[in-house]
Amino acid sequence: MAEIPNTRFINFVDTPANIQYTQFGEGPVNLDPQTGGIVNISEFRRVSIQIGSTNASAFDVFMGKIAGATLSVRHTLPVDHNIHTFNIVGPEMTLLLKGGQPQSTEQVQLWVYLSS
Repeated sequence: MAEIPNTRFINFVDTPANIQYTQFGEGPVNLDPQTGGIVNISEFRRVSIQIGSTNASAFDVFMGKIAGATLSVRHTLPVDHNIHTFNIVGPEMTLLLKGGQPQSTEQVQLWVYLSS
């Protein structure tokens, strides 16, 4: 029996994400309204991310065990409007924009596509 692909599309293109930057210019992306910034990715094998226009200069993708005690891997990439794809390496994921204007808020178009 063939495996049925499992996908999830997190769409902040039609309704941009509201990013609030800290005093250090870091802005977490609230990927899941029910759980906040932490997304369960245990049913997927790959994640692709594209970030549109933003004041941020880079982003971090954290994958691993994040809720509670944390042990995860971090991928840091520039915001370059390209699609970046990663193999899943843990059960949870978060996304953090970096280099934004400290203590500011902006609307950012982005999307996250999870696939098995």
